[in-house]
Amino acid sequence: MSDDHVHPYRLGIPFDVMPVPVVPEHCVSIDAGPVRFAVESRVLTNEIMMQGLADAGMEMPDPEYVARLNLDDSGMSLHVFGIDDGLEYLRFDCFESEPHYHYVDHGRGVNTVVRIDNVAEADPVGWALARISERLPEMLAHAGAPALAADVRARWVEVEAGIAPVGELLRGNRR
Repeated sequence: MSDDHVHPYRLGIPFDVMPVPVVPEHCVSIDAGPVRFAVESRVLTNEIMMQGLADAGMEMPDPEYVARLNLDDSGMSLHVFGIDDGLEYLRFDCFESEPHYHYVDHGRGVNTVVRIDNVAEADPVGWALARISERLPEMLAHAGAPALAADVRARWVEVEAGIAPVGELLRGNRR
């Protein structure tokens, strides 16, 4: 077996390039205790991805790899930031064609992208809302933010109060 063999049960694909930066003017933010949820209407193409990475001064991926991506998707995104450090740890891209989510581990410099099976799960927005309602601390810990995960558990009442407004924004496609 070659070293580049992908195990069928591996959780996502890790990249050493961080996600395309958030466009603040396209976001509505809701502070919920130790986290900030930001809902963003997004369009993602190869050109937008490359420009976003360049604007942020981030490492550029291999151009041949980008050409193979052939990105052309859109939808609502839900970003989860730590209030204290301002870093994004989770992103749920509830896109029409290829819905997916990100674990953004800043300590390791790894952005793991996990595809949502849109055959088995027809509602990526509902899926994302269920994950933040039921598994947010566990997902934050997996993203390399165990202290934030503990703070979310300790202040769950504050976090939970932000989830319904996030759902309204995601479902209403309002900006």
